[in-house]
Amino acid sequence: MLLSTAYIAATQNRAFWSAVWKGMPAAHGPAEWMLLLSLALALCILILLPMLVLGQRRLLKPLLMTLLMIAAVASYFMDTFGVVIDQNMILNSLQTDPREARELLSVRMMLHVLLSGVLPCLLIWRVQIQPGSPWMDACKRAGLLLGMLLILLGLVLSHYKTVSLWAREHREVRLLVNPTLPIAAAYKQMTADFRVKDEVVQPIGTDAIRVPAASGKPRVVVMVVGETARRSNFQLAGYARETTPQLAALPGVFSFNKVSSCGTATAISVPCMFSRLDRSDFSRNAARAQENVLDVLAKTGVDVLWRDNNSDCKGVCVRVPSEDLRRDTDSALCDDGECHDEILLKGLAERIRTATTDQLIVLHLLGSHGPSYYKRYPQGFRHFVPDCARDDVQTCSRESIINAYDNTILYTDHVIANAINILSEHGAEVEPTLLFVSDHGESLGENGLYLHGMPYALAPRDQTEVPLVVWSPALGSACTRERTQTEYSHDNIFDTLLGLFHVQSRVYRPQADMLAGCGVM
Repeated sequence: MLLSTAYIAATQNRAFWSAVWKGMPAAHGPAEWMLLLSLALALCILILLPMLVLGQRRLLKPLLMTLLMIAAVASYFMDTFGVVIDQNMILNSLQTDPREARELLSVRMMLHVLLSGVLPCLLIWRVQIQPGSPWMDACKRAGLLLGMLLILLGLVLSHYKTVSLWAREHREVRLLVNPTLPIAAAYKQMTADFRVKDEVVQPIGTDAIRVPAASGKPRVVVMVVGETARRSNFQLAGYARETTPQLAALPGVFSFNKVSSCGTATAISVPCMFSRLDRSDFSRNAARAQENVLDVLAKTGVDVLWRDNNSDCKGVCVRVPSEDLRRDTDSALCDDGECHDEILLKGLAERIRTATTDQLIVLHLLGSHGPSYYKRYPQGFRHFVPDCARDDVQTCSRESIINAYDNTILYTDHVIANAINILSEHGAEVEPTLLFVSDHGESLGENGLYLHGMPYALAPRDQTEVPLVVWSPALGSACTRERTQTEYSHDNIFDTLLGLFHVQSRVYRPQADMLAGCGVM
């Protein structure tokens, strides 16, 4: 098993090693060589794992030969055509007709598979395996895996900054692990084929009723969902640097300084904050199986719109109108397939001006998404310098990384302040409110940790403590200021949104509404 693993890792993962080498910094010091060693060991563990678990006695030889043949075929297409064998590629291959399949076959492919797959299989077939004690065999396998994992853990922890930042910036290399990832992709596709496609979503808030504003004007709530903004770097929350100067200068802005996130990654926190499920009982499957607060509001007649400049809405907006602005052609805000967050304000004033009913407009920011923080703000917001302006941020000093991160917060401040100004300009026509909350925080070198995504129980506060800002001319100052010192979490977003639109329903919990009784009309 070890020889087969070493052979596959060294000869059938050319695409993986090519991507790794291209992503390595120009200077190769001890940290970079330790990174390479960590990647090599991680690759071997991923290849060895199915052998250790499934390769029992008589199954071992057939399993090894199957893995070798899969690796040989996959490596040919990955190296020759530069493809990534993910779930979509598996689906494409299953839908290929015989004529198209024949066009892919060649003498070169057969030679490659013969030398790289069939020949090693013949050698394995000739090996005589002496049967031993099943108990001893299981102990050896467990000991081998545990030993490799401990060594890998030691390598990663010894150079955590370099390894974690590089791995986050080059996540695509995981898709090139051969044959583990092609097998996993095939498994996902097979299970997807058997899964019921028309899942029944459980309705909630079927009794919801919305009480119109006393003024008769439509309520317009702009909810800004931040990305990777941590509270400790918000000036409004007590940070020494002026990272939110525009918000600090606006009247009626309140910063809630004791708010925690539902998770440490967007895929968990975004669905969780809009779900009726609290963090204690939240799961992505459970959230997908029931409606969320956007659905409840839409039932009451609120005009809901999700505008995205991030990856996507993580399933939150599937039943309401949405706009993907990531590929907008605005040359002033977009470049190289990525847009700055001000793109989300495009057309916002016109939508507010023409509002005839209550509206909820969600703006999903790209925010402070790392590790390439410098790409998240325009040149005009390079206030904190020197800032790390590299993709391989592990080569930057911690100070320059923090500078770049603080510049992202400075730009987010600008976007939020502009949204408030747009709402203010139409205060005579609508009842305006803005709510900003980040999905999770970020580690910036504290205790050697960077980025986010750690298990919640182990995550430092910088990954779970998030900023939350509220603005509305109708808010009572004394009441709201008192609430800013109360401990809240993403669990309160559901009820607060219902409260902002005066929705009456069994799913509404007044005691969880952060602004209940504070004067929002």
